Amino acid sequence: MKDYSDWEPIYDYKNESPYLENYDRPWLQFRAPNIPKSIKFDPIPVYEFIKLSAKKYPNNVCVYHKATNKKYTYRELIYISDRLANALVQLGVKKGDPVGIMTGNCPEFLFSVLGIMKTGAIVVPINSLLKESDVAHIVKESGNLNTVFVHKGNFRTIKKVQKKIKLENIILLQAEAAKEGTITFEEFIEGVAPIQPDIEIDPSNDLAALLFTGGTTGLPKGVMLTHTNFVSCALSALLMAGEIEESKSTFSKTVNLSVIPLCHSFGFLVLIAASFGAAMLVMFPSFNASEILEAIEYYRVTNYIGVPVMFQMLINSPDFTEIDLSSLEEANSGSAALAPELAKKWEEIVGIKVGQGFGLTETSPITHLAAKWMPEIRSKSIGVPIIDTDAKIVNPETLEELKPNEIGELLIKGPQVMKGYWKSPEETSKTIINGWLRTGDLARMDEQGYFYIEGRTKDIIKYKGYKVMPREVEEKLYEHPAILEAGVVSAPDPNIGETIKAYVVLKPEYKDGKVTERDIFEWAKERLAGFKYPRKIEFINVLPRTTVGKIFRRKLRERAFKES
Repeated sequence: MKDYSDWEPIYDYKNESPYLENYDRPWLQFRAPNIPKSIKFDPIPVYEFIKLSAKKYPNNVCVYHKATNKKYTYRELIYISDRLANALVQLGVKKGDPVGIMTGNCPEFLFSVLGIMKTGAIVVPINSLLKESDVAHIVKESGNLNTVFVHKGNFRTIKKVQKKIKLENIILLQAEAAKEGTITFEEFIEGVAPIQPDIEIDPSNDLAALLFTGGTTGLPKGVMLTHTNFVSCALSALLMAGEIEESKSTFSKTVNLSVIPLCHSFGFLVLIAASFGAAMLVMFPSFNASEILEAIEYYRVTNYIGVPVMFQMLINSPDFTEIDLSSLEEANSGSAALAPELAKKWEEIVGIKVGQGFGLTETSPITHLAAKWMPEIRSKSIGVPIIDTDAKIVNPETLEELKPNEIGELLIKGPQVMKGYWKSPEETSKTIINGWLRTGDLARMDEQGYFYIEGRTKDIIKYKGYKVMPREVEEKLYEHPAILEAGVVSAPDPNIGETIKAYVVLKPEYKDGKVTERDIFEWAKERLAGFKYPRKIEFINVLPRTTVGKIFRRKLRERAFKES
């Protein structure tokens, strides 16, 4: 087993990044002297990356779980994850095997991630809000996934999945007693020695995680992310504020509010970056605005990271103007566009601007951040590319680079770009061209290098940070006995940016009040994941279609915009 105890990154302040296609990118003229131009390091597994800080700060609290009032130190993180890794090897889990985790935010998620990675297996996070059809697709698509860590609250869903697909090993999390066909987390590692398996890892080629995201077919696609993908992204994002050596004393005293779902690429990366910084992760199993505001005041949190709907809930909370938020020095929003009115209200009360960032599951996920060294923080902008990342705006048809302020497709190049789509070489070759990842997002860059998202070339709906495929929602709606046709599009929402709207054509026998919009809403809510069912439903007589018979989504979106 390779020894990484002397590992450290090399900060290059002289030579521009090899990922830059053009050294005259406008944002580079503002780059501060203490910001490295590139970061070089020997490839290192994610768990060894985190273990470096855990060994240096073993007594720091790693995780504090608010719901159970339990705390774990970094020493315990290594101890528990080593036992878990050893238990998995004894179970027969081998390098390259997919192992699932289906739970909300809890300490066991972090323990499981590191334990799985230490065996050389691939972490497959499964959103705890998904219904059995989505979960079954992920389990089946992952291949030989037969071991899964499941929160007790998600056991019923997994049991339904088991009727379709065989799952040999179910480890139950946060459970006092095992259910039929399961074993509790505590029982699973009981009596197992805390010995890290001797597994050779190729960090730049071996997969650390397989994260599923929405695809153009309507079904989730597996995104293959290596250890180097995550380590590169974490280092580049952390170093956007300056060299790590300058702020290590601050890092080890940082409190990170873990409110973003850890199963998401954004939450997953924050988990890795915060652990490398030896920060304390205060985990919340669900989002409660009052609790978050109290935690910011109590822990004197300096940087709050959330998605737009979380900012909206905080701002609308009656405690927002009563709590002391003076410790906040930064606030960052990601996953979707933050409504301008929300950004304005936040700045009025807190006194700081909300910086937006950008990323995709395919980029581990961060590509852009609001950099302090730029002339100003612009709430409407997603900021500038992080270290070792290049970005350009091109004509979607010709891929020719456009001039400043011209709207085109955003392309990304960097070490955080995925290895590819799982079992989809053709889709991978369409998405990654000459090292450039096609995001499918329409954007523009101004003369100073600030980037702005203007729309999407795809039909993906971004609801509260989740990607929702219209076709998937439509196919489920078609299962309703009263629905003849359905067209699903994004609709403007003043609080969260955009929401999901379904235009429905009823069968003749169900018209004249026999079925209401509310009936359809409740029916869909029962059958689709919590972030997928339509929030708005409107009955129409006929769906607009193109000349080849496809749903004319642009016309539906225009109608939704006019009606908002």
